[in-house]
Amino acid sequence: MGSVLVTDASERTALAVIRSLGKRGIKVLAADTTRFNAGFLSKYCAYKVIYPSPIEDKEKFVKSLLRLVKNIKLDLLIPITDFTMMPILERKEEFEQYVKVAAPPYEVAMKAYDKFQTISIAQKCGVPYPKTFLIDDIKTLREIADELNYPVVIKPRMKVLWIDGKTVMMKVTSVNYAYNKEDLLSRYKSLMNRLKGIVPPNFFLVQEYVQGAGYGVEMLMDNASSLVALFMHKRLHEYPITGGASTLRVSVWNKKLAEYSIKLLKEMKWQGVAMVEFKLNEKNENVNLMEINGRFWGSLPLAISAGVDFPYLLYKCLIEGETLKFPSYKLGVKQRWLLPGDILWLYSSVINTHRSFSPIKDFITSFSVADDIISTDDLAPTIGALWTSLSLFIDVLKGKRSITGELLKTPREHEK
Repeated sequence: MGSVLVTDASERTALAVIRSLGKRGIKVLAADTTRFNAGFLSKYCAYKVIYPSPIEDKEKFVKSLLRLVKNIKLDLLIPITDFTMMPILERKEEFEQYVKVAAPPYEVAMKAYDKFQTISIAQKCGVPYPKTFLIDDIKTLREIADELNYPVVIKPRMKVLWIDGKTVMMKVTSVNYAYNKEDLLSRYKSLMNRLKGIVPPNFFLVQEYVQGAGYGVEMLMDNASSLVALFMHKRLHEYPITGGASTLRVSVWNKKLAEYSIKLLKEMKWQGVAMVEFKLNEKNENVNLMEINGRFWGSLPLAISAGVDFPYLLYKCLIEGETLKFPSYKLGVKQRWLLPGDILWLYSSVINTHRSFSPIKDFITSFSVADDIISTDDLAPTIGALWTSLSLFIDVLKGKRSITGELLKTPREHEK
């Protein structure tokens, strides 16, 4: 069997990829910025590689990884997060002189990475999405503010930017929600003042908030943008509770969501894996596109548990040129992310709702389902997950991050 390099080994998504491929006898090299993490501790990790942080110095990271793929015989490079994928894709042709990169070309990836491009493609395809405006400046915002149904969300077009080689990461948190015109203008001014000179004027979208349960449609497309595999889940818990990563979810099926998702990725000429996120109002069946993650997703372990082994299917497709029989999957399978995801969900639910006992009961009963990280077959990564969680909380205590993981200081503020 071949050999694969998996980045971001501290991420639970990377752990799922490492386990999937390692169980099939594929040699997995796990890479990260830290020496102690969940992926490195997995018994399915054959070799460990340390690289410079792409958050601190993008160019240094890319040069280090290029040296690695030049000197080690590898079949496939799988970038896991935006932090590693986008810098790699900027120089994909250079990387692919030595190793196959499991991601689409940079310009195709940007169609998912940039939410404004995603919305434009959805409009072309007839896929429904919330009323959305691109904001060029405060004048533009004033002109459209009366047309909106509140609340609205001020969304960055991209979650991660590199400024002078360093990272600015922006998640949608409570400060991005506005409940009337005055609130919207005030919050937008505050965001732009903080990021003045760092982000371009048209960096934010304003989007009407829509009600509904969160659904994810995960797919693998081959190099001709033909569908190889599809899986779907519904979010039961997510953190932040206003909308974030799923911490408990269940496998489901919805024909309409599948059709919309396939239409979008075909229009994008997508290659590789992606997850299309929707909000579905289960009272009136209204559907709205939220975003597309053009890489492996956090809830990947559920898909594998339910019967769609995306990492192995990706390997077979890209390296062996083989498309396996379109996999079916079990419905009603649940899986959770306990450390620290569902613990944070519980904390936030108790603090922010009046149903203080209901979340506790829900949290306790969820211990009967499988976990993304904790596994009797591969126990050691649990220690790495605990360490990563501790590191996050230390950053929160130091004021470097919010409890949601958002970096609280811009590069300029870090230099002061």
